[in-house]
Amino acid sequence: MKTFLKNLLKWGAIVFVGLVVLGMVLNALKSPEEKAAEEAAREQARIEREAAREQERLERQQAEAQAIAEMPTVTAQALAAAYEQNTVAADARFKGQRFKVTGVVVSINTDFLGNPYLVLRGGVNQFMEPQFSFSKSDSEKLATLRKGARVTLICTGSGDVAKTPMSKGCRLL
Repeated sequence: MKTFLKNLLKWGAIVFVGLVVLGMVLNALKSPEEKAAEEAAREQARIEREAAREQERLERQQAEAQAIAEMPTVTAQALAAAYEQNTVAADARFKGQRFKVTGVVVSINTDFLGNPYLVLRGGVNQFMEPQFSFSKSDSEKLATLRKGARVTLICTGSGDVAKTPMSKGCRLL
């Protein structure tokens, strides 16, 4: 049995090497016109793949733009008022949901892990203004903002902390 498997592997290797050599010989025997035609076909296929990828990218952008246009919009003040009036109802409307929010920047900060966040005007007092977290990769964009700037964000609601509305995964529009 061992000898049979050994012979099978030996002949399999010989056939494989033979096919590789045959392929190389056949490729070397091709005329320059055949080689040029194959190269042109490869280039055409590459161009078609790139065009398909570009089309997919454009379709994703259009779908995202449509989703943003249909996304509910709320002011920072209305968000804070919703949490002040009824946390349970506000959580049902905002927590875990994506929405657009507009408001005026009160402060630009980082949390204890160095992640940036904005505080927008709208809370019932200065200690309860809504907060909007960003990823560290957004730090450069946020560094250009100033207090008093009017912004529109896309965020996911994450509930509240002591009636202060919190949102995460935000990005500037």
